[in-house]
Amino acid sequence: MLDEVETKNLRSERSQQMTTTPIGEGSLGCLVRLFFSFRNIIRSRQSNFGMLSRLKRSARARRARAKISRTWQILRRKCNRGYCSICERQVYFAIEGPYLRNDYKCVNCQSIPRWRALMFVVAELYPKWRELKIHESSPGGPLSAKLARECPKYLPTHFFPDTPRGQIHRGFRCEDLMAQTFENESFDLVITSDVFEHLPDVALAVREIMRTLKPGGAHIFTVPWVRWKKTLVRALVKDGVLQHLEKPDYHGNPIDSSGSLVFTEWGVELPFLLQDWGKFPVIIHTIRDRSLGIDGQFPEVFVQQKPY
Repeated sequence: MLDEVETKNLRSERSQQMTTTPIGEGSLGCLVRLFFSFRNIIRSRQSNFGMLSRLKRSARARRARAKISRTWQILRRKCNRGYCSICERQVYFAIEGPYLRNDYKCVNCQSIPRWRALMFVVAELYPKWRELKIHESSPGGPLSAKLARECPKYLPTHFFPDTPRGQIHRGFRCEDLMAQTFENESFDLVITSDVFEHLPDVALAVREIMRTLKPGGAHIFTVPWVRWKKTLVRALVKDGVLQHLEKPDYHGNPIDSSGSLVFTEWGVELPFLLQDWGKFPVIIHTIRDRSLGIDGQFPEVFVQQKPY
């Protein structure tokens, strides 16, 4: 009996010891403490990393905002909003270089001032131009693309020296502006953009254009016109032989990477010569208006209309 009582007391003491012994005093307690310590360290580091990440993100955001601000300041100085006659909506125009005639571009269609000026005059004088029969010599750029896209009777031509006139070559009808194969009174409008300085005989071209125009039709065109100087002949063709009178000068050519030779720098005499050759009056539209994206050198658009 005594042994049983002692055994019960011993078990009770052991049980009491087990229930009152702190967890941390055993190996399991050490593991628990280590776990919580590591967790706190990891949380602390995560917090630090999070703070650094937020700082980095905010620094990147500040740099991005500063860059956008600088870009906007540049755009405000070199861009303006206005109406593009080719896009037919409000756009931004950007100055991409010092020569505005080629470097003042529509951000949307990449047109340059003389194309926009041509389209503006065409739309003002012939608002139903989409219904007309239009011949454009030496096309290229957004203006030509618009005419081809929106005018069913638009006919573009290029001159290919090795192709018979009137035949199709590289997607274009081959035509010499000075000796065309079209019938009389074939077109309502003829459009040329900076072509006349590249022709050896502009008088022939003007007569041919007037011949192919219908009554009431017009030749609407641009050409670099140095109106404060006399006309300078830089090259000519005599007896079938090209002669250079000045150092050769070439402009861009949409079908020839070597460019187009400049035969004549037209001066003050040009309007009088055009009227003499074509037998009809010439009206010159001078447009400088940044709300239309038209500015820069040689902004004139010439219109020679054939009477009804």
